[in-house]
Amino acid sequence: MYPPKSFDIGWPDLAYAMAACGRGGDAGRWAATVERRFGDGGTDGSAHAAQDGTDGSTHAPSGGADRCLATLSVRSALDLALSAAALPRGSEVLMSAVTIPDMWRIVTEHGLVPVPVDLDAGTLLPTAAQWEAAATPRTKAVVVAHLLGTQAPLGPLPELAARHGWLLVEDCAQAYSGPDFRGSPGADMSLFSFGPIKTATALGGAVAVVRDPGLLASMRALHREWPLQGQGDQARRVAKYALLALLTTRPVYTGAVAAAGALGRGRTSGLQDAVGAFAGKDLLPAIRHRPGSALLALLDRRLRAAGTARAVARRAATARRLMARLPDPAPVYGASAPVHTYWLCAVPTPDPAATTARLRSAGFDAARPTTLGAVPAPPGHRQGARTAAHLVRHAVCLPLRPGMPERALDRMAAVLDPEDWGTAP
Repeated sequence: MYPPKSFDIGWPDLAYAMAACGRGGDAGRWAATVERRFGDGGTDGSAHAAQDGTDGSTHAPSGGADRCLATLSVRSALDLALSAAALPRGSEVLMSAVTIPDMWRIVTEHGLVPVPVDLDAGTLLPTAAQWEAAATPRTKAVVVAHLLGTQAPLGPLPELAARHGWLLVEDCAQAYSGPDFRGSPGADMSLFSFGPIKTATALGGAVAVVRDPGLLASMRALHREWPLQGQGDQARRVAKYALLALLTTRPVYTGAVAAAGALGRGRTSGLQDAVGAFAGKDLLPAIRHRPGSALLALLDRRLRAAGTARAVARRAATARRLMARLPDPAPVYGASAPVHTYWLCAVPTPDPAATTARLRSAGFDAARPTTLGAVPAPPGHRQGARTAAHLVRHAVCLPLRPGMPERALDRMAAVLDPEDWGTAP
C-alpha cells in the first residue's frame, strides 16, 4: 500500500536533528547562517528546466541574505508582517481563495477582513481581471498562494499592488523546489515553508524573503521580542515525526492498513490529522516564537543538501508519466502552470469517496487535501469562488513517489474512472 504522503527527510537527517536537540547553540547565529544560505542560493534555473521543459525564466531568483528572515513557520512570518504593516482595522485583504485555514485566521486576528479571489483551475492563481474585480477602496493587502507545487508568474499583480499601495505577500509554502526559486521579485514578501510534509522538510521553520527594507526592519524588531522555541519542544517534534516516517514506509504502512482492516476500521488515516504543525494548539501563542538553534541547525543542513532540485524533477517526471496514461490530463489541477513540481498531484472527481475507495483497493491510499480550505467570503461579498469550492470538495491527491515503477502507474491510471475527467470547473 502506498501511503498518502511521505516525509521528504532521511534517517541520517533525523539522527542529526535529534543530536542537535542535545547540543547548545546560539539561535541568533544559526538564524543568520540560514538566512545567508537561503538568500545566496543558486541562480542557474536548472531545476525549472528539468521540471517543465522551459528555461525557467519566469522566476528569476530574488533572495539575498540581507532580505531574509528565518521564522518558526510561514504563519509566524505572516503574523509579523501584518503586525509590522499596522493596517487599519477593517481593511480588506484579498486572498487567493484556497489556502490553509490558519492563514485567513491570522488575517482576522489582526482585525482585517479576508476576501477570497477565485482561482483559474489551470494555473491555480486568480487572473488579473479577478484581482481587479475583487478590489475595493478598503483593500490594503494581497496574499497569493502557489498551490500544490505550482509556480506561476504574478503577471500585472505587483504593478497593481504598487499603484494602489497594497502590501503584496506571496505564499510559496507548497512551491519550494530547490535553490533556484526565491519567489517573484515584484512581491513585497515571499514565504517558504520547511514544515513536516514540505519539500526538503526540516520538520518546521520558514524563511521570508522581504524586499521592503522598512518592513523587514520592523519585522525583525518584533521578532526579537518573541520567546525562543525550547529545545525540548523540538526534541518532541523530531521524535513524533521519526515515528511517523517509520509508519509511512510502505511495508509498515501496509501492515498498519491490514491491521486496521482486521479491527474493522475503514481506514488508518489519523495520519493527516497528526502531521499538522500546529494542530490542536491555540494558534497565535503557538506561532509567536523564534525558532531555536536545533531547528535552525536542521534547516541549515537541509538547505545545504545537494540534490533537492533533482529529487523535485524526478517527482514531477513521475506525475507526468502518470498523466500520459490518463484519457485527458488537462483537468489535473495546475496542469497549465508554467512550472508544476507536483508537490501534490490533485485530480477532480465527482465522488471523492468512491474514487479513494477504488484507489485503496488497488494499493494506493489516496487522500483528500484536508489541510486546505476555501477562504470564506465576508458578509455581503458578491464574488463567488466556484473553482476554489470545487477543489476543496472534489479533489483527490494521488500518492505518487519519485521513480514509481511503470506497473504501479499503469494500475493507478486504470483505477481512475474516465468519467472523472471533465468534472473540473
